[in-house]
Amino acid sequence: MLEETSKAKGDWRFLELETAVDQARTKNEPDSLILALIELGLAYLDSGNVPKALTQYEKALTLAKENNEEVLEARLWGYKGICLTRLGNSHFAQIAFYKSYKMAKALHHTPLLIDALTQIGSLQLETGQKAKAISRLEQAHGLALSIGDDLRAMNLAGKVGGIFFSMDAQEKALEYYVLARQLAQKLDQPQAECAYLLNIGNVLLTGDEQAAAREHFEEALNIATELNNVHAEISALSSLMRTYMAEDKVSMVALYGESALRLAQALGAPGLEIANINLFTTYLVERGYARRALPHLQRGLEIATGSEDWAWQLTFYHQLGYAYYELGELDAALAAYESGLQRARQLQDKTAMGQLYGRLSAVLADKEMLTEAVTAARQALAIGQELDDSRLVGEQQIMLAFAFSDLDDLEQARSFCQEAVATYRTLGEESLLRKAETLLLSLETAI
Repeated sequence: MLEETSKAKGDWRFLELETAVDQARTKNEPDSLILALIELGLAYLDSGNVPKALTQYEKALTLAKENNEEVLEARLWGYKGICLTRLGNSHFAQIAFYKSYKMAKALHHTPLLIDALTQIGSLQLETGQKAKAISRLEQAHGLALSIGDDLRAMNLAGKVGGIFFSMDAQEKALEYYVLARQLAQKLDQPQAECAYLLNIGNVLLTGDEQAAAREHFEEALNIATELNNVHAEISALSSLMRTYMAEDKVSMVALYGESALRLAQALGAPGLEIANINLFTTYLVERGYARRALPHLQRGLEIATGSEDWAWQLTFYHQLGYAYYELGELDAALAAYESGLQRARQLQDKTAMGQLYGRLSAVLADKEMLTEAVTAARQALAIGQELDDSRLVGEQQIMLAFAFSDLDDLEQARSFCQEAVATYRTLGEESLLRKAETLLLSLETAI
């Protein structure tokens, strides 16, 4: 019913805009007609109908040229470029943006010049030209500051900060995010300020400045709570969870992790919930809290199964298998790993298959199913060699050495152990190398 109401409102809105276009055309008012076409184009653009939006802009562009409306023409080249970008035609989009830029520069129209530079920079960013994108966007940002256009300056500072962060240039990212946050405060835009506080916190956390990061995340959480912005609350809680993970404070990780999960479930946001479950449970299992992780892992698997998401199912079967193994529940671990292998095969994920065969081999060995353990280890070894994964290869060589030793096939055990010693020596893994050498010595003594 709600969708039908929204559709009716949308249809009524288009009818109003099309009527305005017809009226302007009847009155023979070029300026009004151009503006009406622009509004209609924006409506189509917002609704996702890019081809129809482009049609309106091209009609308006023709009129603007015929009537020497240069400012409107410059704007329209920008709108046309946006449409072409969304249609995947980056070459002609760039031509349109440059036409807008040149006209705006000739007209000394700074806001249009800023917008053109922003679009050119954004397009360059999409095509992987980060250095050129930064140059254009910083130029646009400087122009926005020079005319006191705080809104454009804020948005550009945030955009540039994001690019620098993606390039691991933390100092520059922090500089721009801080400026964006200050402008958000000046403009009294708490939603934007909350987003920039989270960005600043992420930069600080990446630089191992946990205390400073925590302060920004807590401030973001307060603003999000005041605004009743649940998505932002979940982001802040998740960020605080990650901060306490870096400090290895288990009780605080649990406090914020479980709060984030409750909110995500209440919101009905499975994507947010499942991502936070993965983050939270990975930490718990690694720190030896597998029992506490189990209900969350089962919830993650439930969401993944309900959405028929094989990739997430694979992740949670793998984690469940490890958690059960750590708890000594070998039958449950075996079942989880076998289900994980099924998903890995469906996804043709060789890396996951290799890891899961290795895990399966360890469980089977602990269950004293040595023949089956050897078969699984050989499968993992073959995949490790195919993928050139030396760590997986070494693990399976040692696994096979132990398995054949338990089967009283000492020659086979020694052969695999020698191979493991060579693998770990190549990897430079001193601790694993010493263990392999100790096992080899005991096998050679026994032979």
